[in-house]
Amino acid sequence: MVARPIILGVPDRVDAHVLATAAELAAKLRTTLLCVHVDATRYQLEELDDGSVRSAPLDPDSGEESLQDFPAELLQQIRAQLAGLDLHWQTQARAGGAGAQLAQLAVAHDAALIVLGVRQRSVANRIREVLNGSVALHLAHRQCYPVLLVPPPASPRAE
Repeated sequence: MVARPIILGVPDRVDAHVLATAAELAAKLRTTLLCVHVDATRYQLEELDDGSVRSAPLDPDSGEESLQDFPAELLQQIRAQLAGLDLHWQTQARAGGAGAQLAQLAVAHDAALIVLGVRQRSVANRIREVLNGSVALHLAHRQCYPVLLVPPPASPRAE
């Protein structure tokens, strides 16, 4: 029997606390950590047999069709943080709506759960949620796999 993977939604910046939490869970469950980055500025044209995705930009004047690559800077950060851990992990790049793509991968891999970080409350993040919707809310309401929301680490209180 193959262990069901944990899917980690990786936004445009790696949150070390969220990655550490997902990696710890995957290690304790002895399963794979699948780190997924979704580019919302592109849409998926097709998924290839190896799991990679061919995509095109939403704005037809901004580029051409291409294979979707996991951002090199994010990959470097993930490699550095997970180096030395007894953990099988991999990355996957997708295009389109993050909630829909993560839900699709959860079904395709029969995921144990989906892990997301909770964004800090700010005006910019509130505007982003209004425009793009909340990925966590989308997942919680539209699919059957558990979603773990990892809050920011508690800041020490001044006494």
